[in-house]
Amino acid sequence: MPASEPGSGHRSAFGATATFVARHRVLVALALFAVTALAAMRLPFLRVDSSNENWFVRSDPSLARIDKFKATFGNDDFVFVLYESDDVFRPQELRLLQNLAEDFRRSVPFVLDVTWIGSAESIEGRDDTIDVHPLITEFPETTEALAELRRKALSDPVYVDSLVSADAKVAGILLEIEPYPAGDTDPRKQIAPAVREVLARPQYSELPLYAVGGPILDYDLDVLTAREGGLFMLLCLLVEGIVLYKVARGARGVIVPLVVVALSVVWTFAAIELLGFDLNVFAILVPVLLICVSIGDSMHLIAEFHDRRDAGDSPSVALEQAFTHEGLPCVVTTLTTAAGFLSFATTRIRPFQEMGIYTAVGVMIALVLTFLIVPLAYGAAEADDVPTRQPGAWERHVARLLRGFCALVVSRPRAIIAAFAGFSVICVWGMWLVRVESNTVEMFSRRMAIRRAYDVVDSRMGGSMSVEILLDTGKPQGIANPDFLRRFAALEAYVKDHPMTTTTTSVLDILRRIRRAFHENRPEYYSLPDTSDEALQYLLLYEMSGGTDKEKLVSFEYDVARLTARTRSLDTKDVRAFLSDVQAFAETHIVPAATVEQTGMLDWVRAMNDLIGEGQKRSFFSALLVIAVIISALLRSIPLGLIAMLPNVFPVIVCLGIMGFFGVYVDIAMMTFSAVILSVGDDDTIHSFARFRREFADCGNYAVAIERTLSSVGRPIVFTTLTLTLGFAVLAASNMTGIRHFGVFAGVAFAWALLADLLLAPAILLVFKPLGPETTPDPDRGSPPAGSEPDLSLFA
Repeated sequence: MPASEPGSGHRSAFGATATFVARHRVLVALALFAVTALAAMRLPFLRVDSSNENWFVRSDPSLARIDKFKATFGNDDFVFVLYESDDVFRPQELRLLQNLAEDFRRSVPFVLDVTWIGSAESIEGRDDTIDVHPLITEFPETTEALAELRRKALSDPVYVDSLVSADAKVAGILLEIEPYPAGDTDPRKQIAPAVREVLARPQYSELPLYAVGGPILDYDLDVLTAREGGLFMLLCLLVEGIVLYKVARGARGVIVPLVVVALSVVWTFAAIELLGFDLNVFAILVPVLLICVSIGDSMHLIAEFHDRRDAGDSPSVALEQAFTHEGLPCVVTTLTTAAGFLSFATTRIRPFQEMGIYTAVGVMIALVLTFLIVPLAYGAAEADDVPTRQPGAWERHVARLLRGFCALVVSRPRAIIAAFAGFSVICVWGMWLVRVESNTVEMFSRRMAIRRAYDVVDSRMGGSMSVEILLDTGKPQGIANPDFLRRFAALEAYVKDHPMTTTTTSVLDILRRIRRAFHENRPEYYSLPDTSDEALQYLLLYEMSGGTDKEKLVSFEYDVARLTARTRSLDTKDVRAFLSDVQAFAETHIVPAATVEQTGMLDWVRAMNDLIGEGQKRSFFSALLVIAVIISALLRSIPLGLIAMLPNVFPVIVCLGIMGFFGVYVDIAMMTFSAVILSVGDDDTIHSFARFRREFADCGNYAVAIERTLSSVGRPIVFTTLTLTLGFAVLAASNMTGIRHFGVFAGVAFAWALLADLLLAPAILLVFKPLGPETTPDPDRGSPPAGSEPDLSLFA
């Protein structure tokens, strides 16, 4: 072995390891079985958690705002159920709503209050006092009573577009949730199944009922994550098995990689549970990632083993030499992949950080299993067990493809570089058009029931998203101050009139209704009190009269008030514009009477939008730096290491450019895209550049070294790219938009990475000669003189 070969001093260790495993097959097999059994026992304890709060690290200010809101007003979770009818004020419709509300109250855990049009508070003046009572005290049976109920409900702005639509064809039931108890299980997960159980009862199952809200969305995301994660793992294994059947030589070439990936997935998910992490939407990607990465290493080792057997080596020698020559590149590809995933730790999104850790652990597990299972299987082969090389149609097609690429690179390297550079410039332009979308609802396909429910609620009444605006006066009874109330009213009016707002709710509604009730229910008195004493008296009287909504809207000491604004489901661009408008108005008209903070769903969407954009940049550039350092160290050449990064950066630029031009946004699932493509796609580059480095040291000629490289590792590179492309393609069947986009664009990225490995990188090597000038090699080596054309017959 030439002394100039990178890592030559350590290669015998890889061969010795393979030989040791082959000699102790029974012991190794028993150990693998035992560890796998223990890992499988941990899988039932895995938890899925896609709740909004789970996405933030503890120091994030958005989480601090959520905690402050909960400490003051309790749980902000709710479920809203919409019912469509020709006329919701008919007796049978009102009975249905009443029964449904009562069933929810009895059957759904952790319900604080259930409000529908019949149970909503009505405030009326009676003699010298006020009467707070449900809108329906006696069920209306006569035409006159129904008409009066309709008049009261549709004339009060508190009810319209909140519990009943202005055309009386839609009604809503609001389930408010009490603070969740502490414990090992997540109580939030119990709400959606209970709601769905009620809706599935015979008397309701055929009705047009639609349920939305945080617990529903969270639960459906968890269920979809668990279902699609398992489904896509099986589909990916099936697809990869078919590919291996077509390209592998013998049953071992199919079974061994599939066993490696199957055990890798089991061990990794057991590690996730042992690390105390929860699964989330990223769990859909993890099995596919592990399968595709694991197959690559085993295919390179098996391909080298067959090449050695074709050269006349015995199975034991072929196995040792395969690990001697490909062991270090496999280790380095694993290290770069793991380093790429660990770059996720630079983000401020907790599930993203956790995914980086357990996926890095997973690829290391896959490497260990590869180094154990491949020699375990191939070390048992006798000379007549391993088929000699009989190229099939696939190999002949690939050989012709590689031969054509090699001839093109040698004849037109500068034209290739110019073509790739020009295309990159166009794609960079498209990159600037990519937008980030963090609205969870937008993640679901429109064919999903949960997405249809949100669309119906948005289009028919009130909207499905909200923002909580907290106004803190900083002193007890501060909200009763007339100056503050005027400023608060101005903010409420601004928010209510904003084109993105559907309804608002605040303590101002209670104060206005009480004042109107005190003045013979005359509508001109639907206004705010003039003094602090009057405001406090109104609130006290309201509470003494049986009113229960006050504590949901103001703090115990009357120092903090809450303004809830509901909107339809907005994309992130509109969310950002809406919140910015509200904050700008508040800072002008509320400060210094009170401080203003925003929280709730819209604030979460905005905060996640910032974190996704920032996280994608941080993870990509961190992975880029670490991988470049590792590859340069392997190749013992900074210029060669930098050139090796180009085939991996180029596909990311291309895909982001295409996404920008076609309006495909980056969401929570797609935020991992750039770093994953960089981390996974560099495996083939490392194998090809390591082989090129060795071949150039042997022949001293760039063209010949490229030809030898493509003729040896070109076939495994093409096949591993095929497995990556088809493996990720199964994600295109997902019901989640981001996962579907990930599968499609990953396939596009790996295809472009292959072209860059076969065309761009060799062209750059030929033009820029990063290893120095060509030399005249020792004639005893049988190598051609410097500057000669490659012998393309090696591809035959």
